[in-house]
Amino acid sequence: MPKYDIIIVANSPGELSALVKPVAETLYRKISDARIILVLTPCQYTSGKEMEYIKSIRGISEVIPAKGYTNWILRNRKPKINFAEKGIVLYLGGDLAHAILVAKKVKYPAVAYVQDRLGWSGSYKRFFVPDVRTKARLSRNQKIKRKIKIVGDLMVDSVGHIRKWTPKKNVITFLPGSRHWQINHTTPIYKKIIEHIRIEMPKAVFQMVSSPFVQAKPIDGVKVIDLDEVHNSELVITIPGTNTARLAAMGIPMISVFPLDNPDVIPLDGLPHYIGKIPYLGSKFKKVLVDTLNKKIKYFALPNMKANREIVPEIRGIIYPATVAMKAVALLDDFEKRKTMSEELKKAMGRPGAAIKIAEEINEALH
Repeated sequence: MPKYDIIIVANSPGELSALVKPVAETLYRKISDARIILVLTPCQYTSGKEMEYIKSIRGISEVIPAKGYTNWILRNRKPKINFAEKGIVLYLGGDLAHAILVAKKVKYPAVAYVQDRLGWSGSYKRFFVPDVRTKARLSRNQKIKRKIKIVGDLMVDSVGHIRKWTPKKNVITFLPGSRHWQINHTTPIYKKIIEHIRIEMPKAVFQMVSSPFVQAKPIDGVKVIDLDEVHNSELVITIPGTNTARLAAMGIPMISVFPLDNPDVIPLDGLPHYIGKIPYLGSKFKKVLVDTLNKKIKYFALPNMKANREIVPEIRGIIYPATVAMKAVALLDDFEKRKTMSEELKKAMGRPGAAIKIAEEINEALH
């Protein structure tokens, strides 16, 4: 029987690789008398390969899958785990309510790592945030402000094992995403971009990053690689998401492409998801919503959002492959511009160490 239990609550594939992995492995190294339990909550973006991926995360002793979580919370069917008398619940993704529901079941305090929103602020003991800007944005009143602690960006920790940017001549890498709808929608666009670049740069070498959760679709003449191999890229073309933060932490220059020409393929969360399913009206609703968000949101690439300025060029809306190709060729011809972008990206993301700071806080809370 462990002395303490640390229960991590998360859901989507991106959170497992970018947040859960660096935190769980650091907790395992730093807190020897605690068991780490992972709770997966329901997620519409699940790939079916989460359990397989979790096996690669060192330190996780027990996993409660989404179905087990639902049975526990809604049907009071407790998992076959003898929980320690003392422990803590750590939220790393999904709805903030999930971690609180788990905390009430096991009677542990709850803490959370948040990047964009707060919730259940009266129930959480502490909120960990990546930077000063996030703290200032989320501090609505003095009571909440006292609960917020800056620890750094976990995205930086998640790529600590990957080699830093060491580009090889004319290597261009594409990231299609880690969800089926993203890959299905972006791959044909990437194929056309590649065709245009080949005309301008016959010696260009192309790579496609495949997620551990959903495999990339092959394109003739394009090598499929893991994210760990992306360091050799002179330039990356990617969609928005955690990819942009992890690439930025490695200092890899990129162009962010966000196709919005077909809103029907973009899944939504919460109530908008169900409205979007209504025949005819749902399609109209999605188009209006996507157009509104595109006008309202200044930046989609995470390093741009953190810096509040455009470090990474963003091309969004209706994507013209020739336009993206010309932008890519221009950047490939300008090493100094890419070198400056690399330095600015690393500066925007900050230094590693967030996982260690979270582990120190949890260790202090337990002991």
